[in-house]
Amino acid sequence: MFKRLSDWLDDRTGYRHLLEEALDEPVKGGARWRYVFGSAVTTAFMIQLVTGVLLMTSYSPSSSTAWGSVYFISYEMVGGWFVRGLHHFGAQAMVVLLFLHLLQVLIAGAYRSPREVNWWLGMVLLFITLAFSLTGYLLPWDQKGYWATKVATNIMGITPVVGPYVQKVVVGGNEYGNQTLTRFYGIHVGVLPGLLVLTLAAHIAVFRRHGVTAPEKATGSDPFWPKQVFMDTVASLAVLGVVAFFAIAERGAPLDAPAEPSSSDYPARPEWYFLSLFQMLKRPEFAGENEIIGAIIVPGAIVTALFAFPLLDKIFPRKLGHFLACSLVFALVGVAGLLTMQAWKEDAANADFQVTRAKADVARKRALFLAGHPEAGVPPEGSRYVLLNDPLYAGSSVLERKCLSCHYYDGKGVLERGHDGKMVMTKQIAADLKGFGTRPWLEGLLANPSDAKYFGSTPQLSGMAQWKKTTKLKPDELKTVTDFVAEFAKVGDEETIDDWLSRNEISEHPGLELFKKDCGRCHTVDAEGILGEGGEVEAPNLFGWGSPRWVRRMIRHPNAADRYGYLEEKDQMPGFGQTELSDREMSVLIRLFSGQYVPDDPATAAAGH
Repeated sequence: MFKRLSDWLDDRTGYRHLLEEALDEPVKGGARWRYVFGSAVTTAFMIQLVTGVLLMTSYSPSSSTAWGSVYFISYEMVGGWFVRGLHHFGAQAMVVLLFLHLLQVLIAGAYRSPREVNWWLGMVLLFITLAFSLTGYLLPWDQKGYWATKVATNIMGITPVVGPYVQKVVVGGNEYGNQTLTRFYGIHVGVLPGLLVLTLAAHIAVFRRHGVTAPEKATGSDPFWPKQVFMDTVASLAVLGVVAFFAIAERGAPLDAPAEPSSSDYPARPEWYFLSLFQMLKRPEFAGENEIIGAIIVPGAIVTALFAFPLLDKIFPRKLGHFLACSLVFALVGVAGLLTMQAWKEDAANADFQVTRAKADVARKRALFLAGHPEAGVPPEGSRYVLLNDPLYAGSSVLERKCLSCHYYDGKGVLERGHDGKMVMTKQIAADLKGFGTRPWLEGLLANPSDAKYFGSTPQLSGMAQWKKTTKLKPDELKTVTDFVAEFAKVGDEETIDDWLSRNEISEHPGLELFKKDCGRCHTVDAEGILGEGGEVEAPNLFGWGSPRWVRRMIRHPNAADRYGYLEEKDQMPGFGQTELSDREMSVLIRLFSGQYVPDDPATAAAGH
């Protein structure tokens, strides 16, 4: 029955003739391991094709959803991490194998007549593969891909005359955003695969026309089947095995924190096979106006030389032309290798790079932790807000940028470079904001207001220190007053003092009268003096103290009459308007003070913030 089916299929398709033609093709000089690179590259491409299609079923190509979909593939979807790992390391394998194939062809002299066209098609395949890497780099829409792509497209933009227009078309406008991602996605999954398939088909067809380039002294030939088929199969399985090994060993492919255009200090670095060009452009010889030489002219000259190799025999004697071609390529490999190692060495010795890299790693760990946490996840407004809405990460960032030059947080300020070049912590001038507005912070303040934790070196210290010396509150009464003042943190944004007092738990609180008699001597709570007349020592209005409403006004208008406007201007905290501090930044800052955030996991906490 099987024979009848086989005969029927052969009658309709002629597959037996096609197989015979393919398997009986003579291999000049006999089967050799040096001929396996073409099949190995094809295997790497098939890995990319299959895994790419699988990834497309779960990937969402938009700037707000891309990172979240890649997170889902890597950490939630069954087997997704393995598929993405195969795709990631398969891309690198394809670059390596294409380059090895190029070297094998070069050494064998297979770029010369009559195989010029096949050499040119192979070069086109190499650049299509590099284009795959460049466009695929951006698709996770993480920090690493975003900034590396921005660097690459900026280099593209310095090309004379057409550069800015090409950059604008590729980016999708003047800003990097959703249009950039969707264009790169379309090129990656639509344009480039089609070009690669057509070029690969032409490459194979031309190869079959001329066959392999056998060694000069080789004699005879073997059919493609079975020896060369066996060698090609072994090589293909080896490629699959190595790619799978790295995918398993690395537990898939890396995913950085979501792309954040405002974090311009991200330590962007390209993949290792572009690192030599990156390092070359850092050299002073290519700075400023000379950047075009390193970014465009030098690479362009190299590409032109590679494409011109088949023409060397028309200029130089055959052996001399071959020697020059091989010498040029091996010199390029040596220089690229030295530049790559130099880049790694410089980064390892660069303290500033290591600091920014450590910060980026903290952001990555925190983002991945939050994305998978049941109380956090990826916000509906987009993956960018995984960290932007997080008080622990974004709030700490706002603190460092806006507050810690005067304030401390958990006993630490910002690090600045001293006159001797060493990093030193700024002097504490104002309060330590860790837990500000919470009952423990208030309890510590009332117990020991002279502690630098609460007022640093600011003049507010004198009033509270004097109160501590004169207060007649007993320890149990002080605790009661502390409990009462802590209730202020629950005051709503629109709530009046009458509304607040109307609550039974407030109007009947045992600390109410104690607060009036003791704290009300200096502090006011409202204009009518219901909870304090003030006057003995100038002090801020305490209604809503510790609540978001009180903190917002303190940050926006610290010099207002109901805050610390009574201080001399030199002692007043600067106010932060909308332009200096957005409402979102204000929100994460307030929630950070009060501890309203998902606690960090031990791995991220160990890395520090």
